[in-house]
Amino acid sequence: MRIKNIFKAIIGFLLVFIYHIPRLVYQLLLLSYAYVFNHHENLTADPKEHLRRAKKLLRENNSRILYAALEIRFAIERITQRDLIFSEKATERSLKEHNPVKKIKSLRRLDPNTEFPHKIIYDDEKEGIQFDWGKYKPLDIKKVKQIEGRLGNLLHPKDGIRLGVYNDPWYQETREFLLDSIEYLSQVIEDNTPFFGLEGLNNIHRIRINEND
Repeated sequence: MRIKNIFKAIIGFLLVFIYHIPRLVYQLLLLSYAYVFNHHENLTADPKEHLRRAKKLLRENNSRILYAALEIRFAIERITQRDLIFSEKATERSLKEHNPVKKIKSLRRLDPNTEFPHKIIYDDEKEGIQFDWGKYKPLDIKKVKQIEGRLGNLLHPKDGIRLGVYNDPWYQETREFLLDSIEYLSQVIEDNTPFFGLEGLNNIHRIRINEND
């Protein structure tokens, strides 16, 4: 009887490692999957959310710095896609393009005026009503090219950098670059109306303005 009990105890002990622990790990993975893919903050096409997460990552330890770079890259793609998607003339190829510089060039081909900021005015001459509807703020293609190029470089393996050394100058320089990029992109998207967003609506006019207005 004692041998039988010992045998059962051994079997029970082995089942902990063979069945119960793997099952627990599997359940935890399911919960993790549900949290990540059903969490509202992760299911968004809003570039503001990408920039917000990038800023948060940069406040954490140095190991998160490349994830912040990835979020900024996503933000640029979202911004350029938003401008293009409102145009009926945008080609399927340009909409599927991932390179933000090429997307901006596609936007410029659709209308060269997309290079310049504009006031958007509602003007109803019959009713004598006129007021500012919004403002279009373009991305600077040279600035985007610089950001996109450096982001691409960051997201590739590094040689000659003391990765993991918290006080290495590379981390400080990279963090400053990423924070500057977040600041620039945040200013562009704040209260920004897509150039083609109100296309075809009556009494809506776009008036080109100077950069400093």
